[in-house]
Amino acid sequence: MRDLAKRLILLFGLLGLAWAGPASASLRVDPFVVYIIPNTPSMSSVVQLTNVTDVQLPFEVTVVKRTVVDGREVDVPADDDFVIFPPQMIIRAGETQTLRIQWIADHIPTQSDSYYVYVTQVAAQVDPNVTGVRVNYQFGISVHVVPPGTEPNFEVAAVRPATNAEGVRGFEIDVRNTGNRFGRMSEHEMSLDGSHSWDRTALKNAVGTGFVLPGEHKTFFVPFDGPVTASSTVTLANRGPA
Repeated sequence: MRDLAKRLILLFGLLGLAWAGPASASLRVDPFVVYIIPNTPSMSSVVQLTNVTDVQLPFEVTVVKRTVVDGREVDVPADDDFVIFPPQMIIRAGETQTLRIQWIADHIPTQSDSYYVYVTQVAAQVDPNVTGVRVNYQFGISVHVVPPGTEPNFEVAAVRPATNAEGVRGFEIDVRNTGNRFGRMSEHEMSLDGSHSWDRTALKNAVGTGFVLPGEHKTFFVPFDGPVTASSTVTLANRGPA
């Protein structure tokens, strides 16, 4: 449940949504995705944070690393892998703050590492005599440390017919990333039994972005009204970002 709550907070932050308050969003973030390349000038990056409300807002910054434990993705604290400046800030209404993200880990990874840099609004003190809904925003910046020469490699381990919770017919595929770089299903084209195909746009519409860390495996449901059996063949071809 805590994982779900955190993902929902992240989602609302990324979409710039809120449930209540004098403004409909608190922060505009650019860019949302950062790539760090070890031992190059690209070991640091700059993100622009703009306060789009009519009041000044305090924020603090934390870092977590996305890892796989017992087949599921979890986040672990990773502040020591980066220097973040400034780690706390107060952004005045309508103003922009530059956030610098510097990777300082003392090793060169053999595969890509992925992080979230969370920018979280610090809770303000609340008057106990005032009722209402208080909204604190959290925005997640995706940071990927990508050594040169690393590549994803998606393999389909199993296929089976399935029906999802809404009663939609289709099939499930178990996908394993045996490469040394994170990958996305949306970077792939897919074919079923050599007779049905999905380009990158159609596959993204079917399964979403489909982010998979190196060494991780995930199951995706694909809506499909045709015949599928456990002996069906599904192939994936990486075509790069759409």
